[in-house]
Amino acid sequence: MLHVNRFCWFVCLILTVATMSVAGEPPIDRAGVEFFEQHIRPVLVERCYECHSKSADTIEGGLELDSAAGVASGGESGAIINRENPESSLLLKMLRHDDGVSAMPPDEKLDADVISAVERWVSMGTPDPRDDASPTAKQLQREERMRHWAFQSPQAHVPPDVDDAEWPQTDIDSFIYSRLVVSKLRPVKDASRQTLVRRLYFDLIGLPPTSRQIQTFVDDASTNAIEKLVDHLLDSPRFGERWGRHWLDVVRYAESSGKEFNFTYPHAWPYRDYVIKAFNEDKPYDQFVREQIAGDLWPEDPYGSPQDREDQLIATSMLSFGTKRHNSGGVGYRMEIVDDQIDVTCRAILGVTVACAKCHDHKFDP
Repeated sequence: MLHVNRFCWFVCLILTVATMSVAGEPPIDRAGVEFFEQHIRPVLVERCYECHSKSADTIEGGLELDSAAGVASGGESGAIINRENPESSLLLKMLRHDDGVSAMPPDEKLDADVISAVERWVSMGTPDPRDDASPTAKQLQREERMRHWAFQSPQAHVPPDVDDAEWPQTDIDSFIYSRLVVSKLRPVKDASRQTLVRRLYFDLIGLPPTSRQIQTFVDDASTNAIEKLVDHLLDSPRFGERWGRHWLDVVRYAESSGKEFNFTYPHAWPYRDYVIKAFNEDKPYDQFVREQIAGDLWPEDPYGSPQDREDQLIATSMLSFGTKRHNSGGVGYRMEIVDDQIDVTCRAILGVTVACAKCHDHKFDP
């Protein structure tokens, strides 16, 4: 009994000391945390974790930078932060590629503004909210991933000045011209009218023009000849057939199930015709998307026609295409169907894949 009491007393003493130690640590100020999250963590993740984190194949120099404790303890070369003289910290010397120390990163020196941010962080006392290494330290943090250009809202940009003010006919041309100059290229001369009419036909309806159609365009001397031809081709039913194919490819439209048995889908064609019709009638994209995701749940429009309602139901066929295996029974098969519906919806509508995200916090599936 005496030994038990001594043990309990010892445990209480340890807990008390630990609590006092934690309580005695200076709190991390909010400004310091914000500075770390905005300027320091992205650099550590992008440029350091590959070699200096618990998830690295080999922790170079015994230095772990994926936790506050790792930064504080340093590595085989000793402490990397000098609390008494922050400016002389080993971390800064390595980043500045000073003589007598290992240059970090070894392949390429960080930008001056990045090094300046680290210097300021060290002078602030290296505020670091991380209490331990993240189990996914090798992956980008979500905030960093979302900085990718594909997830940014479109921004208006002023067209760049170009040295040939006559060549650009639109603002887009100015951007193209400026990139050509950077690559030391010059624009080619304008295509002939015979070439232009063929390009328009192939681009918009996927079919070549006849000799008469070519000659008609060549002989049209009006200033809006191109606009008239484009409008004519956009009005063609062939336009929907040509461009609807792109969407059909995205949603993996097929008239059979694939796999070893390749069963036919005899009633797949109404969806194909729905897509072609939507393109030819210039259906608003938001409506086009909603009908395919939830056309069967769409509130019936009292002013809509029976054909509109039928189109909404047909549109949901998008969720039923794709390869299917022969065995269609059991919960597993139904879950495969749901998984495929999620996958095609994210790919087609959101423009991202989610296959890896089913099991992982994946940098390519944010």
